[in-house]
Parts: sequence; structure tokens; C-alpha cells
Amino acid sequence: MKGEGDVRTVLRINDGEELRAFVEELQRELPGVEVVEDGSLSPPPALGIGNISYHGVPRHREARAFRKIVRMAASRGAGEEAPARGTGAEVKIFTTPTCRFCERAVVAAAELAMGGEVGWLRIYDAVEFPELAEEYEVTAVPKVVIDDRVFIEAQTTAGEYARLIRRGLDQLR
Repeated sequence: MKGEGDVRTVLRINDGEELRAFVEELQRELPGVEVVEDGSLSPPPALGIGNISYHGVPRHREARAFRKIVRMAASRGAGEEAPARGTGAEVKIFTTPTCRFCERAVVAAAELAMGGEVGWLRIYDAVEFPELAEEYEVTAVPKVVIDDRVFIEAQTTAGEYARLIRRGLDQLR
């Protein structure tokens, strides 16, 4: 079985000194993480791993969620390159650094993305991207948006987030 340090996991990064400090800390924790510049991650600052991107600088609970995503990718051997977008849906999740439910939603959605049920997962810090949060009428977090047509606002368990996202995906088929 592969250990976390035995797999090459590519973390794509675009912009930001504070973001770079977070990534350096992450590399000390997980030596198998390789960082490459990726100007296509937009809007910056942004981190990407496989078909998942995080827009903002992960802080507090957001940082814990992103660390879990990187560990999941490393344990699965995922994240070695940015995938071409397939036919899967795009899921956006709006979070804040102190939201106690956001980590659950993000990790559940990341598992679906890594399992191929979601084409792209984009996570946005609503505090760092207030215009985007306003565009999507984010009044509570986490807010999940599937292909800009299905909207989920709930404060629940990780299992229930996965079920709600799957149900939203089914509505689009």
C-alpha cells in the first residue's frame, strides 16, 4: 500500500505570497507534494489538484479541508496532472474560513470529484471573492451550485452533502 510520501501529487498554484506560505507548510507535512505554476487557475489566488480548485488562501477550517483533499489525492494516486474536462458537471462551493459545515461539504464534494462523479469542483472563499458571492446570491455557507442551475444551502453531515449533490446531479440528467 502506498504511503502519503510515496506518490507524486501535483499541486497547481497561481499567485499570492500568503498562498505560497500555505503551500510550503503543506509540502513540509507531505513531502510527495510537487508545486507547479498554473496561470490557468482563475480567479487567483488559487490552488488546484486534479479536477479540484480552491480560490482564495485557505485559512482555519478551509485549510483543514484542503489538507484533507491533498491527503485523499495522495492516497489515491490522484492529482498527478490536471484532467481534461469530461462530461461531468461543474460544482462550485462557497465557503468562509470559520464555517463549521463547509469542511464537510468540501470534503464530500472532493470525494465525488476524485471518484469521477463531478467533472470540476471549484471552491471559493466568499470573503475573498465578494463579487462572485454576490453574483450567486450567497447569503449562507456552504452554498453548493451545480452547473449554475441547482443550488443547495444546507448545514448537515458529509454523507448528507454527498447525497444532496448526487441528487442535484441526477436532476440535471
